[in-house]
Formats: sequence, C-alpha cells, structure tokens
Amino acid sequence: MNLRSFARLVGLGMVASSLHLAAVLLIAQEIARPDIVIADFEENSYGDWKPTGEAFGTQPAQGTLDGQMEVSGYEGKYLVNSFRGGDRTTGTLTSPSIKIERPFVTFLIGGGAHAGETCLNLMVDGEVVRTATGPNAAPGGSERLMRAYWDVSELIGKRVVLQVVDQHRGGWGHLNVDDIRASNRRAGIPAEEITKGPDLRTFASYEEVGYDQAYRPQFHFSSLRNWLNDPNGMVYLDGEYHLFFQHNPLANVWGNMTWGHAVSQDMVHWKQLPHAILPYKGGTIFSGTAAVDVDNTLGMQQGDVKTLVAAFTFAKSPFYQAMAYSTDRGRTFELWNEGKAIVPNQGYDAGERDPKIFWHEPSKKWAMVLWVKQAKPGRVLIFNSDDLQRWTEVSQFDRDWVFECMDLVELSVDGDPTHKKWLLYDASFEYEVGEFDGKTFTTDKKVQRGDYGPNYYAAQSFNNMPDDRCVSIGWMRGDNHPFLTEEMPFNQQMSFPTTMELKTTADGLKLIRWPVKEIEALYDDTLSIEATDLNSAAAKLQAYPAELVDLSLEFEADESTELLLYLRGEKITYREGAFHYGNTTVPAMPIDGVVSLRVLVDRASVELFANQGLAVSTHYAVLEPFNRSLGLSSSQEVKIRKLVVHRLKSAW
Repeated sequence: MNLRSFARLVGLGMVASSLHLAAVLLIAQEIARPDIVIADFEENSYGDWKPTGEAFGTQPAQGTLDGQMEVSGYEGKYLVNSFRGGDRTTGTLTSPSIKIERPFVTFLIGGGAHAGETCLNLMVDGEVVRTATGPNAAPGGSERLMRAYWDVSELIGKRVVLQVVDQHRGGWGHLNVDDIRASNRRAGIPAEEITKGPDLRTFASYEEVGYDQAYRPQFHFSSLRNWLNDPNGMVYLDGEYHLFFQHNPLANVWGNMTWGHAVSQDMVHWKQLPHAILPYKGGTIFSGTAAVDVDNTLGMQQGDVKTLVAAFTFAKSPFYQAMAYSTDRGRTFELWNEGKAIVPNQGYDAGERDPKIFWHEPSKKWAMVLWVKQAKPGRVLIFNSDDLQRWTEVSQFDRDWVFECMDLVELSVDGDPTHKKWLLYDASFEYEVGEFDGKTFTTDKKVQRGDYGPNYYAAQSFNNMPDDRCVSIGWMRGDNHPFLTEEMPFNQQMSFPTTMELKTTADGLKLIRWPVKEIEALYDDTLSIEATDLNSAAAKLQAYPAELVDLSLEFEADESTELLLYLRGEKITYREGAFHYGNTTVPAMPIDGVVSLRVLVDRASVELFANQGLAVSTHYAVLEPFNRSLGLSSSQEVKIRKLVVHRLKSAW
C-alpha cells in the first residue's frame, strides 16, 4: 500500500467516525429534550378534561381526601384522586385529543389494581390501546403514587385520548393519577408491571440507612426504614429477646402490615433482621404474640432448638387467627397449615384481633386472650388448647373499657415472688387486677390507669422471660411530624422497656412500672447531688448540659410545693400534688413528705416515672435538636434530697 492510498483510507475513517459521532450527538440531544407536560393538574379546575359521575368531583384534589390513608408521591399541590365520597363512588375523567410526539408516555399512578375498573387508559379512535391500574388489590397497601410508563413509539403522529376510569365500588375502588408527560426517556417501571407491586421481602437497603438522623431515637427502638406500630411477638429464647412489630416495608405511613423483626441480648441494643411474617392470600398480618413451645406440643422441634410459635390476626374480612412457627430461633417462619385459621372467625367480622397466647403451667394448657369488637360492653374471649392447633372457648370477660391488644400477665406483689396476682390490660393501658385459673379471669371490677400520657399504646409483655421480671414495651405513637420530613427514613418508635410489678397502697393494689436496669449499660457520665437546697442544685444542673438523659429527682414537698424542671426546652411543673407536662397531669402526692420523679429524655420522647413508678406518663415529643440545657427553679425554698443525672450514650 502506498502513502497516497493509506492517506485516503484514514480520511474515509475519519469521515465515518465523524458521522457516527454526529449521530450519537443528535440522539443525545433528542433524549435530552425536555418532556412535554400533557397534564400536571396544578390548577383548581380540570380545564379541558371532562369529568363524569361523582368520584372525581369538579376539580383536582389537594392531596388526601376525607377517610383516605395519606396520599403521597404526587407532584406539586394537586392530583387526580377519585376517592371523593369513598370507594363507592364512580366516574371518568377524559382528556381532549392529544397528538403523540414522543416515544414514551410517563405518569404517576396509585390506588386500586382493578383491570378495566380503576385504570388510566390511552385510546385511539375509542379503542383502548394502552392501560394501567394502581398497585393495590388487597387490604392494607399504600396510597403512594409510583412512576410508570408506556412505550408508544408506534403511535407517534397519531391523536389519542387519555381517560382516568373509576368503576369499582369495593375495596381500593379509586385511582390516583398525576404528572402525565410525553418523553424521549423511560421513567419508572413498565405499566404492565405495576400490579406486581414492590417486593415486601426486600430488606437489604435497610442496612444502608444508619441511626443518626436528627430526630432518630438513640435508645428507643425504631425501624431502620419505614413505618412501625404495635409491638408483636415479644419473647425470650436462647439468649435473645425478640421484638416483632407491625411494619410497613414500603413506606413511612401505615399500610401493608407485616411483622418486622429485631433481636437484642439486653433489650437496649437492638439489631433489626429481615421481615418475619409477610402478607399472603390477599390479607395482611395484624398484631399477635409469640411463645416458646417448651414441651414441643406442636411437634415441630428440630434438634435442641425449641420451636417459636407466633399467633397473629389474618386481616382479611372476616378476620381470623392464624399461626406461624420457626425452628431456627426466629430467623425464618413457616405458616402453619398454609396460614389457615387456628381460631376461625367467631362472628364479629373484622373486629376480632390481637391474640395473646401463653402457657398456663397450673392447668397444663395453652391459653389465648382475644379481643372482639361489639357494642358495649367490650368483650374478651379466652380459649384453651393442648396442642396450639385446636382451640376451645372457655370463658368471656365483658367490660366497657377493653379495646384491642389485650395482655394478661401474672405479676408479683410487693416484690414477693410467692405472692402473685394477674393483670389484664388493653391497648390504652387501662387495667384490672384479679385471679386467673387458666380459664376464667375474676376481679373486683376496679379499673385503673397504667399510663397517663397520650402516646403509650398497644403494649405487650415478653413471654418466657429468663428471670422473675415481667417487662413490657409499648408503641410510642406520635404525630407524623417530624418523622415524615424528607430527612427521616422512618416513622414512629417504641417506648423504653419497663418492668411491671404490683404494689400494695392505701388505695389497694396498683401497678408500678420502672425502666429496666439494662439502661445502665448506656451511662456515660453522671452528676450526683444529695441533701442540698434547690438553688445550689439548680446551679450545678445548669452547668451540666446533656442530650440523652436519665434524670432522677427527690424533693421534700407538701400540698403547697411548686417547682419547675427544664429538660432541653421541655417544662415539667410540680404543683397541687402532681406533675404537669403538656396537657397531661401525673398524680404524685407526697409519700412521707417526699416526692420523686425519674425522666428519660431521647431525641423524640419524654417519659416520666413519678413516685418510683406508681404513675407513669409516656410522651412523643419534638425536642429542639441542639438544645442541651437542663434547669430547675422554684419561687419557694425546696429541699432537694437527691438529684442524679446520667448522660447516655447512643444504643446504636
């Protein structure tokens, strides 16, 4: 080859390369062209879109409608939401004629997965050529919109009509739509994959989150990601405390109820594990309990590891009670009898839930306590079983105060393990004390209050404790702010574990609750003051800033004593024989001339224990993130018996 021929080939190659580069650049420029917004519904009317029926109203919705779970994931202020009037209303919303100019149509969509009935359709000459539904077909679910797309490249240049359809009157009989665009890019998932929904089993991404967000509790349990509520299945087995909990694996709002799972060796340091029990057959997994099958009555034990059994409410109308079991220390669970009922529906439809199961040693029977919903009085059903599979109702307990998440536990009286009584309490922690013979619970019908705060709910005690203690944890339910801000990947938290005992008082037997001693593992450093006046104690306290606090205060008092305790911007006042915090009054009359208070302060909570736990008040609280100040004041001379403040380390 001569030099001239080589030069000619190089030149042709450069031309070819230049043409290829130009084509790539043209494609890139085309892809980068801005989307064409077909409809973003950011007006207070539908404009050229025409509604029919009642479901869509006369204008777009401003987010969530009355009676609806919180809607999220839409753009701007408005969206199409056909929940007006609830799921029973129907209608359509139809666009004007639109020319397809890009190869993809993308949109946000949520709501019901009813093909042809709750859907977004794309029509050519009146014929549906593309369709998409919402992701939800079963109880639970989420009102969060997801991004999806259609490939419409074959329709470029044609004129089409879009129609939002709501013709379903039952559950999830509505559709949410927003931000419809023509685009050169795929965005989201293919529309045909929407009804598959996200994988509830996904857990790997949880580990990437960490525990150091501004409002993340540092010594109260919260899920790494997403929503939690009721504690479930609390049990001790082979050196581990198990905390299962109501959990939404997909979002930080209620929905998709699944049993989340965490384990701990001390009830303080928790490690979250993959989700334990997942929804099945169109129902979700509501609250329940777990127990250790010590004597292998179920017959499923593998080797020396005792079987862990979990009884739960299968939430699909009509509700019934089902069971799962684990032979590997709770790492995996199998549904018993494919998730069919161990206690069929008793005739109360969706108002049967939250089974508490435990072994009753004197009668050598398993017992189950089950709340059922009816007109007053409220009702608790008690069942017995020999094998955990077949249950027989043996008694009923009717009281006006009972409402869901019942727990029945045996407690020592005045610290005497040979003197015990039984305590029955409900989700709001009203309780009665009495006797239980394995079948029937009898009391003097005196109803008492177990927590004075607004945020202690659905508490449960550990089964199979390794010592004589009875320990409970409650859901510290709270307002969504600030957990739902962009910075917070989680929502809600649990209370700190407390022991439960009964104490004889002038007014009879009363419940006392007290933080578990394992909190001492978090003590960092300590301020301790004894036998001094309030001003001296206040000066030392003011010089001791802290974020995470375990504070104990004892002071001499009578009916006229008043003082004020400041904790990171929160004010707790003592006056007229009670502590006052927010809108809550916690009774604390002087005992032998002395009043005591213990307070736990975390990044999003304040828990008060008055007079050694005779009165407890649990509070979700939005604390000032950078306020570390502590203080004490009074216009009177107050004798301080003792003031101890422990700064705490994070449990994480």
